[in-house]
Amino acid sequence: MGRSWWVEAEWATGSSDLAAFLGPARPVDRAPRVLGLFAHPDDEVFCVGGTIARCADAGAVTGVVSLTHGETGQIRDAAVSTRGTLGRVRFKELQASASALGVDHVECLDLGDGRLTARSTLVRDAVRGAIEDFEPDVVVTFGPDGGFGHPDHIASCVATQEVVGAMEAPPRLLHARFPRRGDQMAEIIVDWLAEQPGRFHGNLEFAHALKLFAGGTNSLGVTADHLRTEWYPPGSFIIEQGEAATEVVCILSGDADVAYESCDGQLKKVHSAGPGSFVGEEGLGPDRLRTANVIARDTVTCLVLSRERPSTSAGRGHMVDAQSATSGPGPGEALEAVADDCLVVDVMQALDRKVAALCAHRSQYALEADLLPTELFARLLGRERFVVASA
Repeated sequence: MGRSWWVEAEWATGSSDLAAFLGPARPVDRAPRVLGLFAHPDDEVFCVGGTIARCADAGAVTGVVSLTHGETGQIRDAAVSTRGTLGRVRFKELQASASALGVDHVECLDLGDGRLTARSTLVRDAVRGAIEDFEPDVVVTFGPDGGFGHPDHIASCVATQEVVGAMEAPPRLLHARFPRRGDQMAEIIVDWLAEQPGRFHGNLEFAHALKLFAGGTNSLGVTADHLRTEWYPPGSFIIEQGEAATEVVCILSGDADVAYESCDGQLKKVHSAGPGSFVGEEGLGPDRLRTANVIARDTVTCLVLSRERPSTSAGRGHMVDAQSATSGPGPGEALEAVADDCLVVDVMQALDRKVAALCAHRSQYALEADLLPTELFARLLGRERFVVASA
């Protein structure tokens, strides 16, 4: 293979971030081996999907192991699975995801979704077996926080650390790191809408995909928006003319009328909006005011994305101080700087495969790649972060 497999690949591709990912002890006489070890099918996508696809492109041998079938997870599409079939379905989804990423080896163990904490010895033995069988140079798993506090994620981290720590010649161990309060999806959407040649009209499928993607990225800290779902009876104001433009609203169901209010208080209908459409989508900022009312024509449900947590005591209308409309970050929600030891891998060149892998987990995301703007995927999924747990 020549002087060094990775040195040659690095010179050919300029992959300094992948070289940092593999670390200084990467092999010189063979292709490196990279293993993602997680609790559930779909964990691999956000954690290391793009990076493992790039490693596979460069010739590394790659593997993904899930400790459970994810049988207690959500079912986002009843046409895909029932509770009784979910475990089998998610195993197949993991295989499809791995195929999209170019993974060489995929394994899905059955240690019990939601029960890893109570089965620490069994989990540790399974992790040891997976590492011994695959013989990786690099192992990626969750950090001690489990990404967002999930007990199974934490259990997988603890077991992996214990196994690696006890090995005479341990692999390099990396923890997948999610940003704490990352980009604002609302601002990405506003920027994207501003580039459209005309008013964007979505549909039910778009609305559903946006809601699931927003919730998933928000729970991981990839996005920093405050999300809520609001219900409006017929005739109620969804948005009032003159309010501060601090929120982006997507209609999930029902229809609404957009109406301009004249100086004498008369309303003139401008246009209508239905499921998948945005209202109040103009640029955000406390110095920008809504230019029209949005009124529920029938029962309307909306996904609301705001920069900050809405105040529980704020009034409405143009007389309200814009600063009082929000109450700032909640406890523990302040922006967190990227740690000095955080490795950042640019996965834009593998973004299409990362999105395809995400879409393969249909039971969890009910998503098609062409439903959402490319800008959302690029801004939110285009980089992956890792902390070195052991070199």
